[in-house]
Amino acid sequence: MIDAMPSDVLKEQVEYYRARAGEYDEWWSRTGRWDRGAELNALWRQEGAAVEQALIRWLEARRPDSVLELACGTGLFTRHLAPRVARLTAVDASPEVIAINRARVARDVEYVQADLFSWRPARRYGAVFFSFWLSHVPEDRFEAFWSTVAAALGPGGAAYLIDSAFDASSMAKDHPLPNRQTGLVTRKLNDGREFRIVKIFYRPDALEAKLFALGWRARIAQTGRYFVYGEAER
Repeated sequence: MIDAMPSDVLKEQVEYYRARAGEYDEWWSRTGRWDRGAELNALWRQEGAAVEQALIRWLEARRPDSVLELACGTGLFTRHLAPRVARLTAVDASPEVIAINRARVARDVEYVQADLFSWRPARRYGAVFFSFWLSHVPEDRFEAFWSTVAAALGPGGAAYLIDSAFDASSMAKDHPLPNRQTGLVTRKLNDGREFRIVKIFYRPDALEAKLFALGWRARIAQTGRYFVYGEAER
């Protein structure tokens, strides 16, 4: 694992997701370069639906009055949050994905364009949610990121996360299998451009232990192949 991720990689990571905004949903829908055939596509969709339903059940059980969504992306999960909370703030570094998110959700959401490595919340929330973001947080910024999450939570609040498990068939067909130990991968766009990004694949037990060392109690699970998900409380 790289001890300190170069700042130019983090800049490249933002550039990648800005450039990828228009094709990002191909990953979730398993189309184009992400199409892995009927059997694997069906399994992906089954497990994707399972983590969506797990999030919905968690929201309905906790009933937070407000949620902060970090790295909201194109709205794949914002669309599940927005109808279920009175107040939702969605933050992302890419104005391109925020525009797609806004059009998809079409609800009263407060959108904030900001670099999550420097942004700080102005208020506290009942819950903080982030999907497919923690794996893009470098090892040397992990503790600082969770300090931001803690600063955003009101009394009794909790965080909920969804992210990628390590599986070769979850990646685009032309993405090489990464070395999960380095935390750095190369990603391509449909037009062939390549970018370096941070990508750290967590096992549930290892992530729970890492968070416990920072004063969090986490309950993280994994679907059969593709996703890790769960909650964390101070």
